[in-house]
Amino acid sequence: MIGKIILYTTKETEPKTVTKIHEKLFGKIQKSNYGRYEYEVEGILPKDGYVRPVRAVIIVKKEHHQKVTELFDSHDIKYRVFEIKVNLEVFKKEEFF
Repeated sequence: MIGKIILYTTKETEPKTVTKIHEKLFGKIQKSNYGRYEYEVEGILPKDGYVRPVRAVIIVKKEHHQKVTELFDSHDIKYRVFEIKVNLEVFKKEEFF
């Protein structure tokens, strides 16, 4: 399968903006009433659509890379995109490392 590897840097970006970008990409767990209730907020990438092998690197399926690059463009994040050949088993989270 053809995938995309996206390398990005957030060196020149405020930390709170980086947090918001990561929450939009990967989702978050929101707690209310002092942690009594938890809600999972979905990100723009589905759970089986990406892998983060190291910080600032995302391997995504080809059909999802457009969403990521649009988000990075809107926040002036510098990035590079390369096309790679990926095994589908890579996207199973528990088997990556």
